[in-house]
Amino acid sequence: MFEPNIKSQGRYKLILLLGGLLFVNHWAFAQKEEDEKLPYIHKKDSSVVGEMNLTKIRITPFIAPSVSPEVGFMLMGGGLVSFKLDKQNKFVQPSSIPFSFGFSTNGSALFNIRPSLFFKNDKNRIMGDLWMKDMPDNYWGIGYDAASSPSESDSTTKYHRNWWMVNLKFIHQFKKNFFGGLLFDFNQTKATDLNEMMEDDENVNLYGALIQNWSIGLLFQYDSRDLTINAYEGLFIEVSSNLYKSKGFEKPTYQIFVADYRQYKQITRPGRTLAWQIKSRIGNDEVPWTEMSQLGTPFDLRGYLWGRYRDKNMILGILEYRHMLMRKTPRKDGSMMSRFGFVSWLATGSVGNNFTELDHWLPNAGVGLRFEVQKRMNARIDFGIGNDTSALYISFNEAF
Repeated sequence: MFEPNIKSQGRYKLILLLGGLLFVNHWAFAQKEEDEKLPYIHKKDSSVVGEMNLTKIRITPFIAPSVSPEVGFMLMGGGLVSFKLDKQNKFVQPSSIPFSFGFSTNGSALFNIRPSLFFKNDKNRIMGDLWMKDMPDNYWGIGYDAASSPSESDSTTKYHRNWWMVNLKFIHQFKKNFFGGLLFDFNQTKATDLNEMMEDDENVNLYGALIQNWSIGLLFQYDSRDLTINAYEGLFIEVSSNLYKSKGFEKPTYQIFVADYRQYKQITRPGRTLAWQIKSRIGNDEVPWTEMSQLGTPFDLRGYLWGRYRDKNMILGILEYRHMLMRKTPRKDGSMMSRFGFVSWLATGSVGNNFTELDHWLPNAGVGLRFEVQKRMNARIDFGIGNDTSALYISFNEAF
């Protein structure tokens, strides 16, 4: 009997998950015509949604290529699902669930889903970030100096990573624009085919090649944005603290503190937005090599290899201009704003074991295209440039 190895098992699980997701999508499209006949699903008609006044579901699918330093050329698929959980209150923004999956030329497979759910009168929110990756990866070590040499990935940095993460935020509004809540994070990394450098690395030897972490934490938010997924105006501040425990350690092993500041200013008209973000992530105690603060994700310094620059502490800053074009004739809803737009950004960031070591600032810049697939919900194509790498990203909603 054929017995799949560890890599194959990870891929089979991912393929089964994606197959189920595609089946659900197919069913949803088959039901679309019938759903559009209904203004919303009444409580008495739906045991599925219980007490939630759920409106019709809108699904926008996509298939597109992307290119990034860590996976090479990847064919991406996915979609954007949106609906309202509180139709009675028109001021409660729609909930959305963007998701994507892809397979690349270097054998990588990934899946990501980022739900944002807004309940009755916006008193409660659930935000999530779920990832699965099975891919050839690279590990340079901890700190800026380790990441700077060699400048590109080679046999001294390569290994295979199977990683998944479930990160959820349960948020309650206790006063207008003021929120508090709980964080939950559970993740696992299984590293195989370690290179010689990793086998001698003290951080890898301390925690090993199979690492499971779980945590619970507290967060506080101030949020006055007009729309969380694509703000034209407003201020967002989040401060959070997570206490993590790693498998095999009797006591809590490390803590993560995050401070996130974002602000959005409308320039002359809706659709012209200047947005900026300052964010720091601070690790304390014995942080595993897999959970160090990292730069180069699709949501910050776009263009760097995700995971190349890592250390206990990180700080970054992004300044981004967002511009939606105007139409010569109005749309059906009377709006003169086009569905098309563009963005450009400048950013920088640094990692270090402590704040005195945050002295190597990585430059980052990029441009992007936007296309409105649903009201105020954009598909984004971003091309970012780093020191010696570049990347093309395709997904839904803004980076921050």
